[in-house]
Amino acid sequence: MLRFARFPRRHLLLAVICCLAMLGMSRPVAAADADLAKSTPSGAVFFAEISGLDAWIDKLQHSPLVASLPSNPQVQAFYASPQGRKADAGRKAIENQLGMDLWTLAKTTFSGRVSVALYPHEGRKEPDAVIAVQVKDAAALDKIRERVTPLLTLIEEQISQTTGPGNVPVRSIDNKVFIAERDEWIVAASTSELMNRTLTLRAGAATDGSKSLADDAPFVAMTKQLGAQHLVRSYVNLELVAQGMGGRFGPEKLDNPGVSLLLGGLYELANRSPFFGSTLDLDSQRLVFTHSIAGKPESLGEKYAPLFAAADKPDAGSLPKVPGLIGGLILHRDFAGWYKRREELLDAKVLPEFDKFEAGLANLLPGKDYATDILPSFGRNLTFVAAPQDYAHLNGKPGLQLPGFALVWDLAKPDEAEETLNLFFQTVATISNLNAGQQGRQPWVLSSESYKDVQIQFGKYGQKPKGDRLPIVFNFMPAAARVRDKFVMASSVDLCKHLVDVYLTPTTTTATAKPTRNDFLFELTGESLANILETNRGLLEARSVSQEGKTSDQAQTEVTTLLQLVRAVRTLRLTSGAEADGYRVQLEAVWK
Repeated sequence: MLRFARFPRRHLLLAVICCLAMLGMSRPVAAADADLAKSTPSGAVFFAEISGLDAWIDKLQHSPLVASLPSNPQVQAFYASPQGRKADAGRKAIENQLGMDLWTLAKTTFSGRVSVALYPHEGRKEPDAVIAVQVKDAAALDKIRERVTPLLTLIEEQISQTTGPGNVPVRSIDNKVFIAERDEWIVAASTSELMNRTLTLRAGAATDGSKSLADDAPFVAMTKQLGAQHLVRSYVNLELVAQGMGGRFGPEKLDNPGVSLLLGGLYELANRSPFFGSTLDLDSQRLVFTHSIAGKPESLGEKYAPLFAAADKPDAGSLPKVPGLIGGLILHRDFAGWYKRREELLDAKVLPEFDKFEAGLANLLPGKDYATDILPSFGRNLTFVAAPQDYAHLNGKPGLQLPGFALVWDLAKPDEAEETLNLFFQTVATISNLNAGQQGRQPWVLSSESYKDVQIQFGKYGQKPKGDRLPIVFNFMPAAARVRDKFVMASSVDLCKHLVDVYLTPTTTTATAKPTRNDFLFELTGESLANILETNRGLLEARSVSQEGKTSDQAQTEVTTLLQLVRAVRTLRLTSGAEADGYRVQLEAVWK
């Protein structure tokens, strides 16, 4: 049986030795294929490739963030420590020996392409590896060679040389690392067999039917689905991983209902996908990190259909654009369908917990059956949002000022669902009032008002609490309203009204917008999040001083840096959903 583990530290150390050794070797002139997958042996369980990173290293080098580091108190403290002094001495030694700074070294190394491929080794946890480097600036590489060559005499007794396919010299270090180069290429392998296969592919002299990674069916499928040109791309052969785990990544029936509801569909689809692919792309104001697997949700049958957005029907959509939106999430599921099929999806040992749950819920909602009366009345979207609140229910403000929060249910049967959720809201509000004394507040009474022909229920204090540093519990004042086919339950009346405004406004769609099947959305707005952090700046600084032992100046600098970083992010968005050829999870960051 094959076993897999993380890339071992031994290989990382040998890779460093390889790079240093190869930099000091002569280089015969020959052409090289720009696609590293074509010169990487087939059968890799993992492959990662970085292309053209030098431009981004240069941007980072000249960025305001890097320019601010020398004056940062944390950075100064590190360089004043023994570890920092050793690190700085090591940096200077390397730069003096190579005749260039580490920034230039990094840009030279990553100017072209760098790849790492891992191969399962029968009966051993540690995989075998092939590392390839192609640079664009051969002249800069020659300068490094000249500087490194004298160091090779220190290990010359450990180096032996043979000739590999394509008449390329192959040197080995203690027969543990095999290294070769051709033109501006540097190749390192952990076994002679992998080195010979690699050089055979490079020379284009395969006569024994040797195949490259680019010929492996799972890799071909990934490239077709994700494309070949990315700043970073990685590949995992899930077929090989599954073989090493006995045929599946885990049991068919999960023993955690939450995991099943959130990830059960993706988990099963991954068990049937030949690959797991990832890409990273950057432009001047945007980062996109994408994960993808093959397979359509429809291939899993009706059992898993509740866990995906259906084709040609509304999906998760977008968050309601309330004023000052900080962020939120939308979970799109057929909740009733999943609950109905729980015996097919979940391990039998967790099923009795559902009976206990229904019994407890019956105390809050008497006369209602959860599976047949309650869940079918709800729609497929459950939305959570956070936004600023105005504290109109107070004559003052809490010491820790939290935003307003809200849950929004889509309603498949609005009248029935409204009755259930109103009862639930009133019950929870009543129970909460029973603990008012323990929470250090006076009880509230439930009231209501009509707002734009929508009836809003809300809690109300008989006398508004006064003070500038009230306890945290005063952040919350429950409010609820049904708006058309939505039911809003919020922690502040003003946020509830803002949501009423949004849901009363007719939605418009762009005719040219590409249809999506997103079943999950998470979104964060940097400016709004920074504003709420700025409001609580004093508490953040005090915490840093009292709990982390920072000085007042250090705490202020730390919080200022945090706020600058958060404000620099325009939006952070995570989505997941089915696409034409598979399933995608994508993280997108847009900055100013």
